[in-house]
Amino acid sequence: MLGLAALTCWLLAAVTTPARAADGYERLPAIVHVHSDLSSGEFPLEEITDMAERQGLGAVLLTENYLNRVEYSLPPFRALTRVTYEARSVHGRLDEYFASVARARAARPRVLVLPGVEVMPHYFWSGSPFSLALTLHDTQKNLLVWGLDRSALAALPVIGNAAGGIAGLQTLLDVLPVVLVVPGIVLLARPRTRRRALGHAVLVERRRAWAPGLVLCALGVTAIVRAWPFTQPVHPAWAEAGSAPYQDLIDYVERAGGVSVWSLPEASDFGQQAVGPVQVSWATEPYPDDLLKTFGYTAFGALYEDTTRVERPGDSWDRLLMEYAAGQRTRVPWALAESAFHDNSAGKRVGPIQTVFLVRERTEAGVLDALRTGRMYALQRTREAGFVLTEFAAAVGEATAISGQTLRAAPGAPLEVGIAIAALDPRPVAVRLTLIRNGSIVAAWSGATPLRVTHRETWDGRPAVFRLEARGAGGRLLSNPVFVKAP
Repeated sequence: MLGLAALTCWLLAAVTTPARAADGYERLPAIVHVHSDLSSGEFPLEEITDMAERQGLGAVLLTENYLNRVEYSLPPFRALTRVTYEARSVHGRLDEYFASVARARAARPRVLVLPGVEVMPHYFWSGSPFSLALTLHDTQKNLLVWGLDRSALAALPVIGNAAGGIAGLQTLLDVLPVVLVVPGIVLLARPRTRRRALGHAVLVERRRAWAPGLVLCALGVTAIVRAWPFTQPVHPAWAEAGSAPYQDLIDYVERAGGVSVWSLPEASDFGQQAVGPVQVSWATEPYPDDLLKTFGYTAFGALYEDTTRVERPGDSWDRLLMEYAAGQRTRVPWALAESAFHDNSAGKRVGPIQTVFLVRERTEAGVLDALRTGRMYALQRTREAGFVLTEFAAAVGEATAISGQTLRAAPGAPLEVGIAIAALDPRPVAVRLTLIRNGSIVAAWSGATPLRVTHRETWDGRPAVFRLEARGAGGRLLSNPVFVKAP
């Protein structure tokens, strides 16, 4: 009943949206970052779309694990000494993945399913097995990718993907043991002659060196199999590589026409497990600084079920937005809400964490266009209620701009920022609105939904970035920015 009521209220809010706020756009609530049983999730895709539909969601942005594999090896012959651990992923099964998405779309046409992947661009090891202590770093420092076809996905330049590897010195060392096949074959093909005295006679024996010959051949063949296809990662696992592997992936996705999103930048992951006598630890520290160190990505997870700081006034996101406004970045880093849904453990559900897209058309291309251009807001709703941003627009005269857009105005022009917020619950819901301009709070209002307010100022001609945050009994809402610049 709650899901039906929420959907009804959402539809009512959508049809009553002021034209100036989102003229020509449909509000499409979606769950972003979802795993099915195709990779590390618990539920089949059809069951996930059923959950989404019951919660009034119109889209599911899947992020199946692309390549869930880590390896450890010893120099100099790393391929020959490689030990691998691998969990379920869609690497090597992309045709199956896309076919599953097609079936889910056909079975649940009211829920749009977008196929994407969660990518681990790099990891590295520290410690030594000889000291009985190893640490695996950054396996949860990931990016989300959508909008790529099968061939582009197959060649992602990430650690462990041979199709995205290169040939180098380590390749030569990995292939070098192959030459052991030559002496192995010689030992097997040419019997050794041995003479020994037997009384007054001499006994001549001809024997093949089966044991050493077979060992050498086995080592050579094993080297071929393990080194195939004779490539190595651009950034190998035995050294920290900084932000380079992540920038490589972002650049590749950009060239291929997709979108890339930094995933859960302030989350962390730690653990330890004994592997025989060796204690193997894993550690991923929060990485919000990488938002500043990398360029060209589409968005980042700004709102999720964890404590975050980057979206606070004056913090990293505002620094990034001001860098864009000043011309130091060519792409705006948009904010979205990230569910990271695998199963129902730890209180996880489909529905509370939503990204609401403003789309021109209810298609995959329509959602990706809204994601690329910032026409969306992040929402964390409560079980009882949730907010709906019915208007957030800057206006000078007849000219207006909504989230993701730039308003051109002359210095000294009277500028208005109109804000309207409603709730999925038909009863009034307490809310506090905070308007942030260039990283500083310029206005705040408290009241009950539905609430409409206006901020007015005379624009001074310097680039301005406006964004909105709402908190209250309906949860939390985070808008994407509106820019104001000179013509």
